[in-house]
Amino acid sequence: MPRFALALSVLALTIAAPLAQEATPAPAAAPTITVDPGAVVDAMPKQGQLLTGLYATQATIELCNITVVEPGVTAMAAHRRQLESDFHLEGESAIKAYETVKADVEKAGIDCAEGSADRQQTDAVIAVYSGT
Repeated sequence: MPRFALALSVLALTIAAPLAQEATPAPAAAPTITVDPGAVVDAMPKQGQLLTGLYATQATIELCNITVVEPGVTAMAAHRRQLESDFHLEGESAIKAYETVKADVEKAGIDCAEGSADRQQTDAVIAVYSGT
């Protein structure tokens, strides 16, 4: 009887392996990916948007010769350093990032006239940093 059980075990093992291989599921079909070239992709994190906005505000202040008083100057500088640090922008890389945004502001054309939309936005940001 033990020989019969051994023979059945060997037979079961030799048959089970090929059947198991045949029973494996077929690989999944590759998914269809559609790319919309007109889609808006906003991958910039909020901190990046804040830094870009701060750079644009400071560029407007510089280009329009707007005077910012304390505590606005100190608060803006501290927040700029914090945001630059978050993005590992130091020294030349931080200067280059600011200069790039400043060039974009110049190219877009800003209205430095008192009461213009550009000045109102800049004045609103200055007020936030000045605590007024």
